[in-house]
Amino acid sequence: MRLFLLIGQSNMAGRGPLEGPDINAEPEKNIYKLDDNGVWLNAKEPVHNDKPELVGVGPGLTFARTILGTLNGEKIGLIPCAVGGTKIGRWVPGGDLYERAVARARQALESGQLSGILWAQGESDSELEVDAAVYKDRLFSLIRGVRQELDAEEVPFVAAKLGGFIRPEEYPYTGQINGALESAATVFDKFFLADSAGLTQKGDYLHYDAASAKELGRRMAEGWLTMQ
Repeated sequence: MRLFLLIGQSNMAGRGPLEGPDINAEPEKNIYKLDDNGVWLNAKEPVHNDKPELVGVGPGLTFARTILGTLNGEKIGLIPCAVGGTKIGRWVPGGDLYERAVARARQALESGQLSGILWAQGESDSELEVDAAVYKDRLFSLIRGVRQELDAEEVPFVAAKLGGFIRPEEYPYTGQINGALESAATVFDKFFLADSAGLTQKGDYLHYDAASAKELGRRMAEGWLTMQ
């Protein structure tokens, strides 16, 4: 399988309302996800299970659907590791979520090759200046660390900007977080930053609605395809 590691917080895990076709959809035939017990299951929404009472539509499955037709019959394996409400400090080497993601990726590698790392996170670090000030260094540490530990120096790293609908009075440092992501795009090879322009929120001014979560997945997939 072509494997994709999904890391970050709630907008990667998915908080888009689970409605209509997404509820009744049959599991994918050629797209799989690694469940919490390390078992490969045919994927459907929701892909993540970080907070079962909140989880919904995210970008991961649409990302996989978008690139599936380009893979000459290969299957896709998603490795969902995102956890809502988490700061990047837990995603740097030594952090609990970083170490868990690396361990799950290594387990998944028994079934295929790592072909992409998807990252959507930063809202939690945009609330306080003390967190935003160190975000860039921590982001660079994450990228270098996960690539080194998974022998993935040439594996595309696809990140997403924070949503433009986030209220600055609640999260005043979103510009600084997006600036750090933009800096990474100039420093690292095989790095793509998906734009969030025009995407809409589900009513809380923090999370993408289902349609925009899917559109973000398409944009991330288009970025990945440019690096093939």
